[in-house]
Amino acid sequence: MNGEPDRIAHVRSLERFALAKLPSMQMADGVFCHEVRADDGCRPQGRSLRYTMIVLIGLLRAEEHGIEHPFHTGALRTRVLSELDSDDLTPGDFGLALWAESRADGSAAEEIVARLEGALGKRSSLGALITPDLAWIVIGLSESEARGESGAGERILSEARRELLEERRSDSGLLLHTSRGPRRRFPNFASQAYGILALSLLARGGEDEQAREAARAAGNRLLDLQLPDGGWPWILDAHRGTIVEPYEIYSVHQDSMAPMAMNSLTEATGDARFRASAAYGLDWVWGQNELGQQMFDPGVGMIYRSIRRREGLDRAALYGRTAASYVRAPKLKENPRGLEVNRTDRPYHLGWVLEAWTGKEETAALT
Repeated sequence: MNGEPDRIAHVRSLERFALAKLPSMQMADGVFCHEVRADDGCRPQGRSLRYTMIVLIGLLRAEEHGIEHPFHTGALRTRVLSELDSDDLTPGDFGLALWAESRADGSAAEEIVARLEGALGKRSSLGALITPDLAWIVIGLSESEARGESGAGERILSEARRELLEERRSDSGLLLHTSRGPRRRFPNFASQAYGILALSLLARGGEDEQAREAARAAGNRLLDLQLPDGGWPWILDAHRGTIVEPYEIYSVHQDSMAPMAMNSLTEATGDARFRASAAYGLDWVWGQNELGQQMFDPGVGMIYRSIRRREGLDRAALYGRTAASYVRAPKLKENPRGLEVNRTDRPYHLGWVLEAWTGKEETAALT
């Protein structure tokens, strides 16, 4: 292949790794951990119901495509449903729960919608949510067939769509991080990826031209901001449509979240550039990055979480660049000596690997 990377082989290796690694990240009660650290023997740390939902979404997609795995998804779903009254859950988490439930028998969808409605009542409004939470609600309700049975789900979906399209769009095309507050102008990549996925789903499912154009505008701006090595920068200035702070650059963005968003956007628009940008970004995980570091290390049992500024420098740099953005677009300076590999990972990453690629492996070669 003239030295071209075999991206289909790469994504298949990620899928196999995810299914082999996830059992070691599950706690005794069935919930997945928050994090593992290479320098601590990959011992599970903490507990995350949110990450458990994301893993369940990925495992259910794997099952849809006949892929065997070592989990009992029915038991995992029961564990999730048994903890819906947890104070740790945000409204966006109920969107994730609906997303997972749409892959199961759907019998708990109405209960989850009711929980979502209650959570939104406690937190004032959809406008108080960050864009990833808002996007998860749109995706979960769009995927759930039960959204219209009680009326509540359909109403929330309509309001969430309006919030995305009327309050979260910027002149640059990027999606704002919130609808108000100082962080509004400075979204992260997650806001773009999940937001584009939500808008693309609205466009594909209901011929929503307004959603399609909003997704296209955000995607076009991201194409302009993708780094030469394929990396997706972290903090953006939505007003100027520029990069504020590229680091941390996360492996999950490269191998899962950008592919989820950009593949969906190509399906919604017919524009192959979006899918091609995601495929190119995969190479960053295999060493096409500023450190020349392969982030996928099956020997250690990790997909390293990110490349970041060395400890003690990252937050200072972020705050400084963000402050400077109020005056001018900051210059980006790459200094590998000030960077390091973040030798941790989280189970949601592997859940998104399964969601991004199962049944779509061949698209990794479409450029």
